[in-house]
Amino acid sequence: MEGEGWERVQSKQVGDRWYYTFLPYNVAGGSTSPMIPLFITEGLGGTVAQVGLASAISSLASVPANVLWGNLSDTLRKRKVFVLIGFIGMALALLLMGLSMDMGTYYFGNFLLGAIAAAAAPVSTVIILESFKKEEWAKRIGDFSKVSGIGWVLGLVLGTVWLQMASDDGAMVSAMRGLFITASALAMASVFLALKLVPEPQLNVERREVAEDLPPPNVIHFERGRYAPTKVLHIMKISARNLSPINFPHNLKLYYVVVLLAFTGFLTFYTAFPIFLKREMGLSISEVFIVYLASSITSALTYSMAGRWTSRFGGKRVQMLAFTGRILLFPAVFLVALVPLDLWALIAALCAMHALIGFCWANLSVAGSTIVSRISFKEFKTESLGAYNAIQGIGTIIGSLIGGFVAVSMGYEVTFIVASGFVLAALVMLIALNVDREPEDSASPHAMEA
Repeated sequence: MEGEGWERVQSKQVGDRWYYTFLPYNVAGGSTSPMIPLFITEGLGGTVAQVGLASAISSLASVPANVLWGNLSDTLRKRKVFVLIGFIGMALALLLMGLSMDMGTYYFGNFLLGAIAAAAAPVSTVIILESFKKEEWAKRIGDFSKVSGIGWVLGLVLGTVWLQMASDDGAMVSAMRGLFITASALAMASVFLALKLVPEPQLNVERREVAEDLPPPNVIHFERGRYAPTKVLHIMKISARNLSPINFPHNLKLYYVVVLLAFTGFLTFYTAFPIFLKREMGLSISEVFIVYLASSITSALTYSMAGRWTSRFGGKRVQMLAFTGRILLFPAVFLVALVPLDLWALIAALCAMHALIGFCWANLSVAGSTIVSRISFKEFKTESLGAYNAIQGIGTIIGSLIGGFVAVSMGYEVTFIVASGFVLAALVMLIALNVDREPEDSASPHAMEA
């Protein structure tokens, strides 16, 4: 990757205009993400249990899809075609959801969203690495992340304004369908932009080779009610050697259990949360979007701060505080319902609490990636971070199912307490773990083979 060949290829840089091909794509995602669960209950007459099932279906498709699309892209040494597949997958999935008249069709749309739209996620960051010099990677990845983040927030704003114009419940269902179809058109706009602007890099990099050269993992990554990352660099390479248990230190394996418990708790909460806001708190769907907007803006604005805190205090301390915050905030959301407030005071209180939940997300997200990077064997950092992403997805699947079932059978208060219980279990395990010390080089599989 070094030397005259690398410099010669990099002298033909294509610029960064192609970042903006992801802008309509992220606007489409932001404008529909909170609406996907709400359409089940408000548009199709479904239950919160079916909300959990739809989220689980999407996540179940996304987890292997990220691995398969990433490995296929690396094997074929092609990038652009997978960006196009991801954009087309998003457009088809959202169109199908907007036209759905029954739960079976809607489930299939969620499956497509997880399985095909995932194709772009393992490719976008790699294109940056293959298009720019190493010393530019930190800035370029940060710039790309900002464009994606702006798109997501603009999408939430679009959804808020669009749905605010619906005058009654009957018009609301039509407005939601129209927003799905508009978001599908935005994703298709990204397809046409990508055909013209997204480069096919002349030089390929190996994910494993660049693991040590990447900037700190503090790029913006928004939390969703399903496992659907838009940027994934590290993916699991499927082979008996790469997935051997000896490639993962003991502390890392235990930390994966922490991650599984935490993400199970997060999705237990988020599966029920938008339905709780609509059905129990009496918010309109556009007002639910406002509450989500508060969290997304807060997390976007605090990622850099989270990176500085993680560098200064260590990933374990930062993540412990973030876990503690969520343990307290999840059930506290329900307590707001017990306080007599007028509508805008209620919205303000919910926005403040959800903003704090978003602040916790920025910190635990940055700290988590930092912890895994530190306690992995250097030779298998890519596999370790890939497994970390996959375990988040597994927790999302489990949490979606638990959240939907508990909300239907026991109510929202119990659901939020159960969600806090999972995060509390994760916190207790994290306290007992030593995750601030790198593994001994002599313990690595390569050293033992030597």
